[in-house]
Amino acid sequence: MDPLELLKRADARLVGLTTGLGGDDLDLPSPCSQWNVRSLLSHTVASIDAFAAAVDGGSGPTEQELFSGTDILGADPLAVVERAVARSQRAWATITDWQAPVASVLGVMPAGQAMAIVTYSTLLHSWDLAVALNRPLEFDDAEAELAEAVGTQLVPPLRQQQLFGAEVRPASGATPTQRVVAFSGRSPI
Repeated sequence: MDPLELLKRADARLVGLTTGLGGDDLDLPSPCSQWNVRSLLSHTVASIDAFAAAVDGGSGPTEQELFSGTDILGADPLAVVERAVARSQRAWATITDWQAPVASVLGVMPAGQAMAIVTYSTLLHSWDLAVALNRPLEFDDAEAELAEAVGTQLVPPLRQQQLFGAEVRPASGATPTQRVVAFSGRSPI
């Protein structure tokens, strides 16, 4: 599957989950310990903006801001999510050389790798949001394949920085989605 289409599908799912969020929903706990839905969604939007900034040269959050969970949603979370997603898709649509280096908050890397990371982040945090809202979701085959490939490279070094929990052992017969989220330190059930 085209990487940009996969990013767009992940973004669309995030927008769909954000549609209709009420104030009480934003206070719900999320699968990410220490973060409620508001801080989880703020982090997700900050991640989208950070990687868009790596491509479009605009402003984006610092690494500290990215992982703080500080509220950036204000009174209209959907508008904030839609703005970030639109910016991200505009930025990534300009890439013609996926090997070209981009300077992201995680360091300099090929554009294709950076886009895969932000897609992974959006997929994983959409799962977190869906669980918090009691709307469980499953990744399709292409999403699960990308998430597994990126997660195996990204999660171990970030786990050492306490940005991911310890791997959870999934049950036998776990779905691809359950295996991906278990590897990232979340309980897949």
